[in-house]
Amino acid sequence: MNNHVLIVDSVHQTLIDNLASLNLICEVNQSMSYDDFLLSSKKYCGLIIRNRFPIDKKLIDAKSELKFIVRIGSGIEHIDSEYCSRKGIACISTPEGNAPAVAEHSLALTLAALKHLFSADKEVRQGEWLRNKNKSYQLSSATVGIIGYGNTGQAFAKLLRHFGSTILIYDKYNHGFPDDWIREVTLGELLQKSDIISIHINYIPENHYFINKETFNLCKKGAIFINTSRGAVVNTADLIDALNNKKIRMAALDVLEFENSNLQIPPKSEWNNTLQTLSEMDNVILTPHIAGQTYDADKKHAEIAFKKIKAFLNL
Repeated sequence: MNNHVLIVDSVHQTLIDNLASLNLICEVNQSMSYDDFLLSSKKYCGLIIRNRFPIDKKLIDAKSELKFIVRIGSGIEHIDSEYCSRKGIACISTPEGNAPAVAEHSLALTLAALKHLFSADKEVRQGEWLRNKNKSYQLSSATVGIIGYGNTGQAFAKLLRHFGSTILIYDKYNHGFPDDWIREVTLGELLQKSDIISIHINYIPENHYFINKETFNLCKKGAIFINTSRGAVVNTADLIDALNNKKIRMAALDVLEFENSNLQIPPKSEWNNTLQTLSEMDNVILTPHIAGQTYDADKKHAEIAFKKIKAFLNL
């Protein structure tokens, strides 16, 4: 196997330095496009990427020397992992790296929605001092439903534990978690009993619009809805309907279904009616897919990626 590794997205310097200790030669090109990579040398044994471009069959077939692809972060929906497996290429990701960061952001969005922080700030700036209107509940009295109990779901639950919240868990694929501060329930029970619902599932085809009109209709009236996972797991038009009919009181979204493979949304001049409507709603908080974006997470991703690459290469 050759020893050239191509890095097409930003990574912490720790990863480059550690790979060099394994006699791997790292080449960094953060401006490389899909077509650039397609036409580049076949010499690379490894590719390290975030979301710069999709990895499809055409690219995979063009890189006969490729042995591993590292996705810095979580979610490999832009990589044809099934075809990689058929071609003997390992797909490595680092979802553990930013789980604490995503959990903190989920908590921040939860508190912002629960405590009316954004609307109260706007009112005060307009000269309004509406204390009774902005009275809120405490997180300690809330029942929080976490859908998906992987790395980020577990990290979020650990934070909530210190607030004394009742924590309900639904995970489609895993059961029997040892944590004694949670209660595993069906999806229906979680939706019906939760004051706050937080989504922590991966995007795979079967999870497209996992949250939709049917699930919103099951929700406890006046629930707060948080999504820091992937935008396409939620039908935004159905969310808007749920917000308008007060089934959902407040939504806080770090991700939108309108993001492309680079996790970017269209220019505002190209927004569709659904996105435009969502952006104008006073009971919606939006952040630009930054939950996992911390300097601490960058370093942690690098450390985890290095360990997984080293293990794959049996070094």
